[in-house]
Amino acid sequence: MKKSMVLVFAVLLSAVTLSASGGRAILNLYGTALNVAENKFTGQEGGNKIYFEVKAAYAVSGNLYLWASHGQFPIRDSWQSWERKGSFDPDALVERKLGKRVIAGGGGIFIGYFEPGQFAVRAEAGICHIANDINAAVSSIATGQFIRAVEGKQRGIGARGGLAVTYGLYRSVFAEASAGYMYASDKIDGVRSNLGGFHLALGLGIQL
Repeated sequence: MKKSMVLVFAVLLSAVTLSASGGRAILNLYGTALNVAENKFTGQEGGNKIYFEVKAAYAVSGNLYLWASHGQFPIRDSWQSWERKGSFDPDALVERKLGKRVIAGGGGIFIGYFEPGQFAVRAEAGICHIANDINAAVSSIATGQFIRAVEGKQRGIGARGGLAVTYGLYRSVFAEASAGYMYASDKIDGVRSNLGGFHLALGLGIQL
């Protein structure tokens, strides 16, 4: 967690520094909805998950730019399941909590202008690292007594791509809507799960 935050801070600081030296940098803040598939390892059903994401981009040549982003679920997702021991009746209740982080980076191209009343289109492709931190508390259904705590981790490196449309609002501030897909899988005990999925993001950006 600390390493990822340091990485994000370094990227943002680099973008501001490059901008101050005459470069072109863009910072974005999004609210992102991620449609994740069923997790075959944990048994968690698929669905839409909302999290916040920050992105920094820097134009390197003409309309080409490099970008890096970091996203994390602000609220830990929770769900329940049951364990059975030698019978058809459940013996234990398992309460799980999930924390999720998405770190990504790559290259992109934009067409248009980030000016008031102007539209621009951005297309991006790159790699992503997705991490699931799972904490589970197991308790007896009959007595409610705590039995044990279990921790699990899922990690995957994969690909991410997206397409965004921006509209200039005021001076260097613009609104942006983007959609894309990311795939990063992890295989545990012979079971492979995709930790990513389709995503839709809405947010604001500023050109420095």
